[in-house]
Amino acid sequence: MLVLMAVAMTMLLGVVALVVDLAQLRTDRKINKTVTDVSVRAGLGVLDLGPWAGVCRARDYLMTNKALSAFDSGSETWSKPTIPLTSLSSSPCANPTAAPYTDLCLASAPGVPDPSTWARLTATAGGGRFTIEIQSGYLMPDARFAEDVIAVADIGDPEKASCDNLMVIVTERRTPFFAGVIGAGGDKTTTTRSVGRLSDLRAEEYSPALLLLEREGCDVLNVNSNNSRVFAQPYKEYPGVIQVDSAGSGTCASNQAILNGAATSGGPSIMACSANSTVAGCITTANGSLRPTAGIGTNLSRIGMYARNFTHPSGDYLTSGAGTYGDTRAVRASRSGRTPLDQVYRDNVVALDADAKAVLTGNGGMPPGCTAIVDSACTGNGRTWLVLQPADCTTWAVFFAVPGRTAAQNIWFNCDLNISTTSLALTALDSYIVVTGQLNVTNTFTIDDPRTVYVGGRSTGNKIGLEVGNGGNLNINNKQPTGLCPAPDATTEATTMVVGDGLLNLANGQTHLCQTFVFAANGYGKVPATDGTAPCTCGYTGKLSVSSGAVVDWSAPNLISGRRPTAAEIATTHRFENLGLWTEAGGAQSMSGGGSSQMSGVFFLGNADAFTLTGNSGANVYLSAQFITRRMKVTGGATVNLVLDPFDSVPVVIYDMVLVR
Repeated sequence: MLVLMAVAMTMLLGVVALVVDLAQLRTDRKINKTVTDVSVRAGLGVLDLGPWAGVCRARDYLMTNKALSAFDSGSETWSKPTIPLTSLSSSPCANPTAAPYTDLCLASAPGVPDPSTWARLTATAGGGRFTIEIQSGYLMPDARFAEDVIAVADIGDPEKASCDNLMVIVTERRTPFFAGVIGAGGDKTTTTRSVGRLSDLRAEEYSPALLLLEREGCDVLNVNSNNSRVFAQPYKEYPGVIQVDSAGSGTCASNQAILNGAATSGGPSIMACSANSTVAGCITTANGSLRPTAGIGTNLSRIGMYARNFTHPSGDYLTSGAGTYGDTRAVRASRSGRTPLDQVYRDNVVALDADAKAVLTGNGGMPPGCTAIVDSACTGNGRTWLVLQPADCTTWAVFFAVPGRTAAQNIWFNCDLNISTTSLALTALDSYIVVTGQLNVTNTFTIDDPRTVYVGGRSTGNKIGLEVGNGGNLNINNKQPTGLCPAPDATTEATTMVVGDGLLNLANGQTHLCQTFVFAANGYGKVPATDGTAPCTCGYTGKLSVSSGAVVDWSAPNLISGRRPTAAEIATTHRFENLGLWTEAGGAQSMSGGGSSQMSGVFFLGNADAFTLTGNSGANVYLSAQFITRRMKVTGGATVNLVLDPFDSVPVVIYDMVLVR
């Protein structure tokens, strides 16, 4: 009996040891699966920027796990998964603005994967305990995994040539403890794989009134003072949408959540409203010219937040008392970035930047192609110009008293131009107006029918490009200088205005920019060379500042109604359709105005940190505009209603991040 009991106890002890060790392996695998799932989601959020962007972001999140916080020295291998592998000499993550980090995943033929455009990282950690593989694109089925080779294996979307796939594999080797004591076998390994995929979900309801590009920080949308409120309102069947790109890295400080709002007497201060919402504050009836019809249908609103893909504390997303935003809650989403805007307009803006620089700085103060100025005129490159030299600019009222001069089609002001004691109206059709210095308006300045207005601005001294001061009334393409911009008709043409350098300071008075796109060039050459670059500090001078005493009446070119312009139209005849403002300037920028202000179109201040929108207390400000900025703050006690027509905006492609393994 003693012998039998001793043998049985040994066997039972061995079984228990094996069970405990197997349980530890299962626990390890469960933890690793959570880690790989999160890192894949992180990579998918930026995968549209290219395969290396996805791999590098997945690597960063994988290393937030304590066991993997540092890879073994010299173990990281970067390559393209060709046969044989194409090795890279250094980490592509070191410089996110250069190749190969910026290279895109491409097909070698329609639907045919091209591994030479893919990205792969392998490494070890914990002294060889962990082996890590991260790859994008990734071809399925993978013969190493039995679940991939069954008859109904998932092969993804052939049209995307596996570029939409991102894979993370973690293999962990563990030496059994209890089983090792009794000599039951060697090291055991577990292999955990997560595979994610992007599937395009493109719909009109995902045209955000606010697209906020901050990638890491908190306090991205701040509506938390003086009972201020901001609404993303529906337009017909299209609901209100807000998109926030921040990952909320780290822990948000007290009262500094990503959406920093507060409960008010009328409800939450940040709201996105469904197409036919009944929530208090969401408008369900027609209200003003910017909202021609009430919302209809049942399409749900959306507040997309990249941070919701990760396991942050709930307080990092939303401030207390503001958990419900209109009739939707913040939902997880991939990052949008500025790519949708860049893909439509960036090439045209770059070309405009180069043209303005050449015109304003390329011929020694004379119009392009002119070699001499005779009797205040010259001809160059097929244009005849009326030219004002600095001496003429000090007495421009006398200069334009000569009959016919205000009707000149092409006028060149080789000076700083101050419209102060006397008004000026330039009346030529299809005009081209150039001011080589800064433009300051404290009286009425009207350009009836311009196609091009270039203002050189100033990068030193007061650093002003365009200023409308007390008593000023700047009218661009406005047929009624004392009224607001009229709706476009068959005779309307678009205006392109460039401020080469300096502040856009609408300090007081009235500014009417009708059917006008304004580009703040910030000294030229500041537009990124590739689509989708991350926000920067960008201490340029082309900021927008609108003071509380100013009336802003600003409509983007909108000559196509009921649909978006085609790519061919953007490339040729409607180069800046729906685009109101483009500036690469960073830092604080602001707009303060009352209920008489109106804006329509796309306003891009992608590096503004933050763009502050202030209304007068009690005002109900309606803006038919899409704001794309880094951060936004709404204050002053006003209710700001963003009523966006999706056909006059840039749609965001929402990538549905699917974990397929």
